[in-house]
Amino acid sequence: MTSTDTANFDLRSSYGASEYTFADVDNLDHCTKYLNQTLVTFGFPASLDLFATDPVSIARTCNCIYSLLQQRQRDIEFRESTNDQRQRLSSDISRLEAKVERLESQLSAKDREIATITRTEAKAKAALKAQIEKLQQERDEFQKMVIGNQQVKTQQIHEMKKKEKEYIKLQV
Repeated sequence: MTSTDTANFDLRSSYGASEYTFADVDNLDHCTKYLNQTLVTFGFPASLDLFATDPVSIARTCNCIYSLLQQRQRDIEFRESTNDQRQRLSSDISRLEAKVERLESQLSAKDREIATITRTEAKAKAALKAQIEKLQQERDEFQKMVIGNQQVKTQQIHEMKKKEKEYIKLQV
């Protein structure tokens, strides 16, 4: 590339970035100052001197770029880790939702079972109550019969004694 080709070089073509190009040959000094301020703000080493020829300045620039690359790598690892964790949590949520659905189904089945048992119990109680009432009626009837029989027996004994007395009177 010649110097004319470099002046017309567009970062979008090489990076696929947005339509806006941050730096060009006309604003390099301003961009360098802005980058240095921003790097300091974000805690990176300052003194990014892109025009330097001395080894110390070049080393600082390399260290700064290296720090940026390390940060980028940590960001990528964090995103991957966060994405993995999100996927695990999503899987856990799906599994727990399925479990909740299964437990709700079991709960509704148990509720139906309880309702059936309650109806059966109510029927059994009603049948038992009817049976108790029937037995009490039979007991009352039996007691009346027993009392009636005792009265008849007492009356017969009384009549026998009376007839015995009459018989004794007739024999004398």
